[in-house]
Amino acid sequence: MSSYCDSVNRLSPFMMQTLFEELADANATALGIDQPTLGERDNAFWVVRRIKFEFKSVVKDHDDVILKTWPSGPEVLKCFRSYQILKSPTEPAVNSIAEWVILDKDTRRPRKTDSVHYPDIQFITEKALEPNFKRFKDEFSEDDFVYEKTIRACDIDISHHTNNTKYCMMILDSFSVKELEAMTLKELEIHYEAESLEGDVLRIYRKKVDDEWLFAIKRDGRVVTYAYIKN
Repeated sequence: MSSYCDSVNRLSPFMMQTLFEELADANATALGIDQPTLGERDNAFWVVRRIKFEFKSVVKDHDDVILKTWPSGPEVLKCFRSYQILKSPTEPAVNSIAEWVILDKDTRRPRKTDSVHYPDIQFITEKALEPNFKRFKDEFSEDDFVYEKTIRACDIDISHHTNNTKYCMMILDSFSVKELEAMTLKELEIHYEAESLEGDVLRIYRKKVDDEWLFAIKRDGRVVTYAYIKN
């Protein structure tokens, strides 16, 4: 749909992540581990810890595509979920993998996966991408500062914190329309280090190192989110 696309009719990474979140919710509901069920039954909720995208070809307005997701088997403190956007059953345009963790609703601290009713099924072992995530350091100065963003009501999701897709929009909003139009993304990676809540003022930092853009989103000097773009 055109509303999912940018100023040159390419499917926006922000909307890709939004579609993946909807897809994950549908699959989790089928498996009985969706947010409402997990909250009521296990007093817990899911959060995305890290997500990585590999862009192999451009998806544009009115393209017919297949969206696909599947979870990997649970590990002690994390789970991986794969996503794909395919132009045909054998032609992926986008590969993605996310690391999810379970938080306790009261303490908002990580829970072991075996503390909830995780499904006992035969999981697909293949992943869309290997979860080889980057290592980030807070090496950003005020020279790298781009803009501030105040978290408002429509940024907040069912877990009562800023929805993970909103950070993708913040990162992309650090560029101008002209800059984004000239970019063809190859990779995108986002790491969520802490929650942000309604009323928080976030500061977005960006710097270029060779052919990579590095990002930090901070609250009161503390990093909430790191990100990386290669184009």
